[in-house]
Amino acid sequence: MKRFASCLLLLLVVVQRPVQAQLTPRQIDPVITRIMDSANVPGLSIAIIRNGKLAYSKGYGRTKADSTQPVTSTTIFDAASLSKPVFAYAVLQLVEEGRIELDKPLYEYMPYPDVAADERYKRITARMVLSHRSGFPNWRRNRRSKELTISFNPGERFGYSGEGFVYLQKVVETITGKPINELITERVFKPLQMTSSSYVWQPAFDANFAQPHSNFGQPETKNKPNQANVAYSLQTTADDYAKFILAVLNGKGLKTTTIDQMLSPQSRLPKQYGGTDTLSAALRWGLGFGLEQTPAGDYFWHWGDNGTFKCYVTASRTDKNAVVYFANGYNGLGLISALVNRFVGGEHPAVAFLGYNAYDDKHSLFARYVLDKGVPAAIKPYLDANGTSTLAEDKLNWVGDQLVSLGRMTDAREVFRYNLAAYPKSANALASYAYASLYAGNPSEAVTYFRKALEQKPDNDRLKKLVAQLTAAPAGQGGTRLVLKGYPAAKLVTVAGSFNDWDDLHTFLIRKGDVWECYLDVKPGSYTYKFVVDGKWITDPANSTTQQDESGNVNSLLTIK
Repeated sequence: MKRFASCLLLLLVVVQRPVQAQLTPRQIDPVITRIMDSANVPGLSIAIIRNGKLAYSKGYGRTKADSTQPVTSTTIFDAASLSKPVFAYAVLQLVEEGRIELDKPLYEYMPYPDVAADERYKRITARMVLSHRSGFPNWRRNRRSKELTISFNPGERFGYSGEGFVYLQKVVETITGKPINELITERVFKPLQMTSSSYVWQPAFDANFAQPHSNFGQPETKNKPNQANVAYSLQTTADDYAKFILAVLNGKGLKTTTIDQMLSPQSRLPKQYGGTDTLSAALRWGLGFGLEQTPAGDYFWHWGDNGTFKCYVTASRTDKNAVVYFANGYNGLGLISALVNRFVGGEHPAVAFLGYNAYDDKHSLFARYVLDKGVPAAIKPYLDANGTSTLAEDKLNWVGDQLVSLGRMTDAREVFRYNLAAYPKSANALASYAYASLYAGNPSEAVTYFRKALEQKPDNDRLKKLVAQLTAAPAGQGGTRLVLKGYPAAKLVTVAGSFNDWDDLHTFLIRKGDVWECYLDVKPGSYTYKFVVDGKWITDPANSTTQQDESGNVNSLLTIK
């Protein structure tokens, strides 16, 4: 985490066997403040449920690192993938009513043009989607593309997929004839009195919402979704999400037999997220929740990761206790072990399955102090006797990438130098140093290191294209000219759009006088695009025609006749 680490919302619903004595602020506050201090987290909110009742609710810290607004249990946060269980709950209501069948192919309700080229999609059912066996990837490679592929045969195995939930959302909207947010408001939010929850942004949320923060703790822009996506767009509060967890624990809104099915194993999980070979003996997935068997008992759980918003939930249906937290910072899931160990206890294989670095892991600590102390001082504790980094290659590289995104090119290149010294034959480390050189305005050095990376991975098409594009002669007259005026201090300007698969390192602009320009060789048609100036995406200031995509992004619109 950074100097101002993420403001964190935590809703903790405590699960213990045997149940401990009722917790009090005197017992809770020192634990929370110690974790906040150790993790450099400026704010959080906690609510505790025991025996099927809300027992405690309190806020700590600030909604934004540089603000004075306190976090409370009613502060709005991204629920990220904790959006999915709420949707699953509503789908199971439709199943009870006979409006959708768990094992009937979704194709029979609504064909899906995005994946029509692959006949296998016609096997996908609601049960497969809710248990993450649809065969879809988590997200398509290009989120702006209309084309979706299938990664494995539907029903074959577990494969976490937001795309599956999007398809099921479209099916539910078709069946009911209602937008999904309206439907879930009627079926879930209103009956459970979740008055501050919505899959799209509401004006009332503007008064009290948490800002996201980078891994270095710097505030970022809050996305306010205007289109519902049941996989990740839920906006909610600690108190509201507690009401949903209570509904599951207490059997409200669904029949007991339906909740039994919701929390019954449907598919086995690998020991680690993304794995396919070694299956866990303790982890399964139900219909909307993960399932966990531990010596202390059985739990249902889920996690959420929207980048700078993180969250986690675990619960015991037997004891009617649970733990769930929301974080508005990149390192938020690094707190899972500390919080679960303190308030739940015991071993929880779901934590190892997710694989997030603990907040006090050496890689996390290096990232936390690199801006305050500088790279040499921050990395010093993690150098061996020869001055070589002992940090993992991918973790150190990740810190460098984050510094690049902040525009801290000098720091980033220094991090990448340490990585190259420790892993001189790593194509990843070589390519990362090349990217940093490119963003620092040194394309010749970038080409040198891209070529060195290509020597290690000669079949890497991405590296081949970058070398070719950086060494090609600039396109001249004859195409469609794009011009960006100003930005005299910019190091790298590119254009990404539907004409180049939104690749921000595909089409380079050349500075000529007081403008940056490039020529596009594209067929007549309409294209959306953005300029990328030193990593920052902007619309074309000279083009007032824009178009908003499904994710709410506003892009410039170019029409070529």
